[in-house]
Amino acid sequence: MLAIAVVGLAFAVIVAMFAIQNSTPVSISFFSWQLADISLALVILGSAAAGALAAGLFAIVREIRLKLSLRACRNRLESATRELDLTRDDNTNLQKEVERLSEEVRATASELEEARKRVSALEIELEATQAMEILPEPQSDGNNEGDY
Repeated sequence: MLAIAVVGLAFAVIVAMFAIQNSTPVSISFFSWQLADISLALVILGSAAAGALAAGLFAIVREIRLKLSLRACRNRLESATRELDLTRDDNTNLQKEVERLSEEVRATASELEEARKRVSALEIELEATQAMEILPEPQSDGNNEGDY
């Protein structure tokens, strides 16, 4: 930024020196507008000032566009950051749910294995009973219906 200021100042000094050395009166025509016997130094300085003003206006317009673009980018960044945070929270919640379901599956698998072992034991007992062709005596459950 400082380099630009130094270059601009050097250019202004060169233009001023050029204008002072060329101060002869000139006539200027621009469409229907005419100036007669005006100093060339004033024309040069006026042209330089108009050019600086135009360049300044273009720079201001560019600066405004860049600031608006930067604001839009910051808004998009904040939105994306919020969405990322929500996604991370969802991911954490889903991981916890997966862990809970995995534990539930392991517990259910363990119960299922125990049930398979009981069924297998009962099948073996049934086969043994059928092989002996003897049915086990019914066990009383404490309610003797014939005792009334």
